[in-house]
Amino acid sequence: MKPVLSIGMIFKNEIRCLERCMKSLEALRKAIPCELVMADTGSGDGSRAVAEKYADIVFDFPWINDFSAARNAVIDRCSGEWFFTVDADEWLDQEISELVEFLSDRRRWVYPFCGVFIRNYATPDLDGECGDFLAVRMMRMSTGERYRGAIHEAWGYAGTVHGLGKTVLHHDGYVKITTEQGQEKRRRNMELLRKKLEEEPDQLKVMLQCVESSNGSPAYEGYIRQALEGVERKLFQWELFGPAIFRHAVIWAAAQDLPELEEWADQAMEQFPDSPFTDVDTAYALFIRYAERQNYEKAIPLGERYLDGVKRYHAGGYNASALLVSTLAMATPGREDGARAILADAYFHTRQIQKAKHALEEIDCGRMYPEAVGNYIGAMMNLHAQGGVDLSPALVGFWEKTGQTEPKKKRGEACRRAMAAAAEIVFSAAYRAAEDEKGFRHAYTLFLPLAGQCETGNAARILAAESADEMAAVLAAVEDWEHLPVSALARAIGAGAVFPLPEKPLNLEVMDNLAARLAQEPAQLFSVLRQAAAGVETPQALAWVRGLALAAVQTCQWEDETRGMELARTFAEVEGRFLPACYAPGVLREENLFFLPPLHRFGWHCAQAFAALDAGDTVAYTRCLRKGLASCEAMKPMVEFLMEHTPGLRREEPSAELLALAEQVRTVLAAYPADDPAVTALKASPAYQKVAYLIEGDCE
Repeated sequence: MKPVLSIGMIFKNEIRCLERCMKSLEALRKAIPCELVMADTGSGDGSRAVAEKYADIVFDFPWINDFSAARNAVIDRCSGEWFFTVDADEWLDQEISELVEFLSDRRRWVYPFCGVFIRNYATPDLDGECGDFLAVRMMRMSTGERYRGAIHEAWGYAGTVHGLGKTVLHHDGYVKITTEQGQEKRRRNMELLRKKLEEEPDQLKVMLQCVESSNGSPAYEGYIRQALEGVERKLFQWELFGPAIFRHAVIWAAAQDLPELEEWADQAMEQFPDSPFTDVDTAYALFIRYAERQNYEKAIPLGERYLDGVKRYHAGGYNASALLVSTLAMATPGREDGARAILADAYFHTRQIQKAKHALEEIDCGRMYPEAVGNYIGAMMNLHAQGGVDLSPALVGFWEKTGQTEPKKKRGEACRRAMAAAAEIVFSAAYRAAEDEKGFRHAYTLFLPLAGQCETGNAARILAAESADEMAAVLAAVEDWEHLPVSALARAIGAGAVFPLPEKPLNLEVMDNLAARLAQEPAQLFSVLRQAAAGVETPQALAWVRGLALAAVQTCQWEDETRGMELARTFAEVEGRFLPACYAPGVLREENLFFLPPLHRFGWHCAQAFAALDAGDTVAYTRCLRKGLASCEAMKPMVEFLMEHTPGLRREEPSAELLALAEQVRTVLAAYPADDPAVTALKASPAYQKVAYLIEGDCE
């Protein structure tokens, strides 16, 4: 029986994806009388064996840098009523009822060509960015049409194209564009396109192809400007290709902050007001740019235009032929929901509270991209704190929908991490104080329904608690310390909760990480350190307070004299307890200190320095600080601070007699090798100690 449909393919070294493609076609081949004809253009990776397992005809076709020639050779071997071309890195969607119905009734004799949607994925997990375009992939064989063009080959269809809007070919060939194989593919394509553009310099179609194939390369902007000039000159089919060209121009201008951004966007909207590329892609790029600049008055109508355009597109409201020329990039569900979140924030800042609430409620959290979560959570927190809107149900819905199992588990986990990152700022003491000053509801209370489910919710419960015992109970339930807002931990410790929890030991890495995060709020860190240093009773508590002290001195700006001296002394005291607990006494002898890591050596010298200071020996104090600095140059700001602010150290201008004595000592030192006993004896003398700071420098 003569097949109704001939499926044609060309392939070369497609072992990665060929079998996936073959299997996706099986349902169609069972539903409709089909044949599969495949041309091998030079495979050497096992692809040929896969093709022979599935195809009715497999033949060799030597590659001659001409896609049309290869595809026409496939057509020549087909006998079906219709021809359907598929690429190896594509796979047919499981929903084939529309395609089967078309090929099963009389409509297949009415139309000469059919278009199907190609969905291009940009990420390896096939769960992120993607874009759709309508491609003419089916031809009634009786037309006798042939492919034309060495690259971006196409039929010269003049008749009506019937769009199969529910038939989708998924494509992941652009995912690998950054790999060497992908780069080689792009170089091959660009070489063919440059040659074609030289032969046909006034063809807007070729210009657009050059723009799209050069995306991500240095030549991209040049091709954009050349194509825009072609549209301005109204070259052949400028009305067809112009919207897609302007789409590229506006997106690029927004990304690079080009001065032509608004000019190009205005031209697109004036010349092509009814194009999906204008309403969706162009409007989206300009909307995002205005929103980033907090120009909400201009951003809002563009965001609304974008969402209306997406809705119209999915409803089939645009002329399908408009999508034959390029990929509509911004009509994906993730983009749509991300735009709603940004639009909600814009509504909030213009006091359109109900519109903001409605925009958030329309978001499907189950399909949200992680990069959009920050805007979503930010808008929710603003509305909750300042708009008087109860969005707790929406937040709970977000948490539930992002807890999906495979295949979206990875994305869901990323969304939850993004929520935690966006929420952390509202837990800080400074943020809460600002809310109190302005009379706002605390934004952190939005997360109270998540207590017991995540650390953000646990942190909210700690801040809302009134007793240290209640706070300690919440701390005992924490599993992921990395994602617990540290301001909540500081609040619990400040209220009297014991930390680290005796019944829940923590390793050094976790405690040091918590200390480093506390250092981002110096006031909180200092308060926690002061309290922790007063109650060291266990090795774990000692390790915790040492991590706090180290984080404090490493991040301190050394501007406050009183606090700085207290911090330095606390650090020295902690090191004086910590290091003997870590090392055998023999290791902490002067001659063996080189075994210690630099920060440990500095800590030991610092502890010895303050011991000398308390004994009234400022000379030994200074000497120990210099040894510490020699061990760890990174602690220079602390040493400089101590030399400047320690009471009792000589800071007045040296007298002429002292300067003369210093010069005499320098002369003597210069006359002997550094290891000479006479030098050692001189440096131990009272005369040297008087002028040591002049000879060696305060911190050298």
